[in-house]
Amino acid sequence: MTRILIIALSFLSLPVQAETTECQPRPLSAETLALVKPLMQLRIQQVKDSFTADGHWIAESPVAPEVGKRFEALLSNRTSTGDEALAYLLTVYMGEGPGEALVCEVTNRGTRMVPLIREFQACAPLIGLEPLHKFVRGSGTLSGMALKGISSGKRCHYD
Repeated sequence: MTRILIIALSFLSLPVQAETTECQPRPLSAETLALVKPLMQLRIQQVKDSFTADGHWIAESPVAPEVGKRFEALLSNRTSTGDEALAYLLTVYMGEGPGEALVCEVTNRGTRMVPLIREFQACAPLIGLEPLHKFVRGSGTLSGMALKGISSGKRCHYD
């Protein structure tokens, strides 16, 4: 028994060589950052205004309408800048309804979105507001949902 314990402990003390690829985020284009950073500043302010530190609802933030307006503008921006912005937004939490609209819009844009989604899924770009507020950090699920939607080939609709 002692021999087994010694062998087990010796294996545990061996250096582990895990294959890890360090995330080295590439910056968003200047055009995309000019759209995303102000939106994210407002989104962070929105959650600070609306929730206590432990997540209890206080009230609607006065910046909520502007967050919605900027978010909607990005959904309708079908340029490469808009594509990059939406791929970034898949990495954060904009809210349940906006998240559904985001996944739908990205799905509708199709396969041109896949390289950006995969890149940002593996290593989200920095926008200069890190670390993001805990209620704004994404869970990582939206990227997978968008990729699944794109691979299905189906389109969706949102309001």
